[in-house]
Amino acid sequence: MSSERQKKNVICESLFKNSHAIMLIIDPESGSIIDANPAALKFYQYSKKELIGMNISKINTLSEKELKQEMENSKLEKRSYFKFHHRLKNGEIRDVEVYSGPVKFDNHKVLYSIVHDITEKNQAQDILKKSESTIRAMINATKSLVYLSDIEGNIINLNTPGALLFNNSPQEMIGKNLNVFFNEPDFSKLKSLMNEVTETHNPIIYQKEHRKRHYEVTLYPVFNKSNQVDRICVFANDITDLKTTEKVFAAIETAGGICNEMTQPLQIIIGNLELLKLNIKNDDPNRLFINAMLSQAERLGAITKKLTHITRYETKKYTKGNIFDIDKSSGIK
Repeated sequence: MSSERQKKNVICESLFKNSHAIMLIIDPESGSIIDANPAALKFYQYSKKELIGMNISKINTLSEKELKQEMENSKLEKRSYFKFHHRLKNGEIRDVEVYSGPVKFDNHKVLYSIVHDITEKNQAQDILKKSESTIRAMINATKSLVYLSDIEGNIINLNTPGALLFNNSPQEMIGKNLNVFFNEPDFSKLKSLMNEVTETHNPIIYQKEHRKRHYEVTLYPVFNKSNQVDRICVFANDITDLKTTEKVFAAIETAGGICNEMTQPLQIIIGNLELLKLNIKNDDPNRLFINAMLSQAERLGAITKKLTHITRYETKKYTKGNIFDIDKSSGIK
């Protein structure tokens, strides 16, 4: 087994196996699924043997021509965000958001895709247009964090996950204003976005960090009988896994580029230092300088080795904050 293949296995083990996010690696030329993590197998209801090698067109409901164009857009980095309908093994169709981009693998580009099931969110959005009784049912049925408020931010209803984010129960939060649970800058931003939704009648999506977790937040307008927006429904989904994965691949690609640039000149430096060492006497004072340079060159060699074995994204404390931890990320000390 080649070192590149071994590296690929290590990366998949670290990134795929332990993530709750649905992840696929796809060949953009053929559309074949190269790899899938356990979350993807569970979601699509296929075994790994069935899913690996399957063409993505069996899952995606787009025509082959449309699907080929979308994969080309992702490969060329023209688009990284898509909305599709995906078919499960049992024939059920699910609405999904796909974050996809090119990644180098075995000397050619593949598409690394993170799939987020938004069926419940879309169903909830449709339900919002019907009646308040159905809105309440929807709020308690979805796994998203959901908040229903008037346009001033007074909480009308919310689900348990939404309340737990602030260490409260729904009963403790209903009737209070959102400004009780947000600091001033965060509430000002939220209120400004709510005003924009009220005026434009259009939903707004933005990202927010809370207690070291990343959330994608969507504000939907809720219309009254006069077709005016009198309520706002907020959906928040935890996308921390997506953010972490982006950092991992950024670190891996950066490490690979650094190693490619450093390896050859480093070997030449070490070789020439060894030659110099052979051609001088043991009592020559310059021998000390050569040994010091060799020691530092070998240290650089050890760093490049760690960079080639990066499989995850870890940080460590530094005087000005957190920095990338090569030892933990590579597993080599």
